Amino acid sequence: MSTTSIIITTYNRPDFLAQAINSCLAQTKLPDELVIGDDSPGNESQLVVEAIAKTSPVPIRYIHNKPSLKQARNVNMLLEAAVSDRIMLLHDDDLLMPESLAILTAVFTAYPTTSVAYGKQYIIDKDGVIDEVSSETFNRDFYREKQYEGAVLTPFEAGLSQQFPNNGYLIDAAVARHIKWRYDVGNGCEYDFSYRIGLAGYEMRFVDKFVGKYRLLPDSMSHSKTADQALQAFIIMRDGPVPSEMAAAIRQRRLTERAPIAITEAVNIGRRKQAVSILLSPWYRGRILTPRGIKRVLYILFHIRPVKPLLNRLRLTRYQSPSSVSVPAQQESTISLPN
Repeated sequence: MSTTSIIITTYNRPDFLAQAINSCLAQTKLPDELVIGDDSPGNESQLVVEAIAKTSPVPIRYIHNKPSLKQARNVNMLLEAAVSDRIMLLHDDDLLMPESLAILTAVFTAYPTTSVAYGKQYIIDKDGVIDEVSSETFNRDFYREKQYEGAVLTPFEAGLSQQFPNNGYLIDAAVARHIKWRYDVGNGCEYDFSYRIGLAGYEMRFVDKFVGKYRLLPDSMSHSKTADQALQAFIIMRDGPVPSEMAAAIRQRRLTERAPIAITEAVNIGRRKQAVSILLSPWYRGRILTPRGIKRVLYILFHIRPVKPLLNRLRLTRYQSPSSVSVPAQQESTISLPN
C-alpha cells in the first residue's frame, strides 16, 4: 500500500505555518508523515511545531537548517528526508482543502502510470479570505479548467504552461528525487522543476476540483526587488524546444505575458543588456512605443539600483572567504517529534 509524506518549507512565518500544518492534519485521508524544513534563524516556528505535534494524529519531523539552506536546497533536503512513496510539497503560507490528499491519491489509483497529480487552487489573502473572481481567472489562465481535465495536455505542455502548480501537487517520490530542484536558476527553480518533469515525459494528470489555497502576500518573493522568477522562466521558455502546435501557442502566450516583468526584473538585478534584449525581442518590441513601453525604456536607461544591496555584496566579497560562500549550507539538527 502506497504512503504519502507532506513536506513543508518555512521561513519566519510561524502563524502561517501553524495554519498550513493544521490543513494537512484536517485531511479526510491523512498523510503518513509531515516533514518540515525550517530556514528561520530563531525558534518560533519550532515552538509552533512542537505544540501541534503533541496532539497530531500523524508523525511530524522537524528539521532546523542552520545556516539556512535557501529554497531549492531546502526542498531537495526534504525530498531526500521523506520516507513515503509519494510526496506533496506545501508552502508555509498556503493551505490544503480537506479532501486534497484523497482526491489526488484517487488519481494514482485509477491511473497507475501517473507520476504527478494536481487540481485547482483558490486565491486567498493574508487573512485566508477566498477571492472567487481572481480564483476563476487564475485557474483559467493556467489551463486548469474542465476541458483540460485528465491528461489532455502533454506532460511538456502541462509543465510549460504552469498547469502543474508550484505546490499542492502529489508526485511520485522517485520522480521528484530524480529531477530535483536546480541551484543555478535563481528564483525560477519552481518553474524549472515542473518544466523539466514535463520535458522528461512523466505522466501528469489534472483534476477539475479545488485542492488548495494559494495565498497572495504583499511581501512575497514575487514583489521583491531582487526577484528573478519571471526572468528565469522567460529564458527557460525562450531557449527550450517547441514539440507541438499547442506548445508553440502556449510558449508564445507565456513569453508575451512574461516579457514586461522579465525586463523589470533584469534591470532590478543589474542585467541591463538582458533587459534590452527582451525589450527588442518578438515578444515585446511591438509595445515599445506604448505608454508602458516608453516607461520601460526609461526604466532601463535611468533606474539606479539601491545602494544597500551593492554594499552588502561588497561586504560579502571582502569578509567572506571563497569556501564560506560556495560550500552548501548544512543541516544542523533534526528533531523527531512524537505523534
